Amino acid sequence: MRTVASQPIRRAVLPAALLGLFAAGCACLGHHGVQAARPGGGRTPQHIATRGTIPPEFLDLVTTKKAFANLATVMPNGSPQVTPVWFDFDGKYLRVNSARGRVKDKNMRHDPRVALSILDPDNPYRHLEIRGRVIKITEDGAVEHTDLLARKYLGAERNPSRRPDQVRVMYIIELRRVAGQG
Repeated sequence: MRTVASQPIRRAVLPAALLGLFAAGCACLGHHGVQAARPGGGRTPQHIATRGTIPPEFLDLVTTKKAFANLATVMPNGSPQVTPVWFDFDGKYLRVNSARGRVKDKNMRHDPRVALSILDPDNPYRHLEIRGRVIKITEDGAVEHTDLLARKYLGAERNPSRRPDQVRVMYIIELRRVAGQG
């Protein structure tokens, strides 16, 4: 079976689908007191929204749990691009790592606005939605940082997917808006 999808259709559908995905997380920033429905008719606890700080009840998602973040960046044409990433939190900034030349690297160099969605690996109804800006892009310490993330996520001393020909890059993200639910 052959799939046929025209470029105009992909341009129209993909951004709408991705924006719809983020709408649920973003909506909690503007609709205080709204509770999301859960399967089975239950309700999730009320959300918490802050400017630039992670609420104490959600710190475990960025410090001790092996939660993945879905990093959204902006393509040059304005459409969103989403990638699952490893990350860590130094108490003030989120840090992510990539190789120079990848799509997310190019996007963050072009437009520093990012959003991250972090689901609790033990409870998918508990999550953080973070909007921020990349304030620093550096190669200094990036290899050590990717190995630190490999220890966190894999228990390995070295990131096994790191190749010798790669130039690793670390991105420091300043938190602007943070919302948590669950």
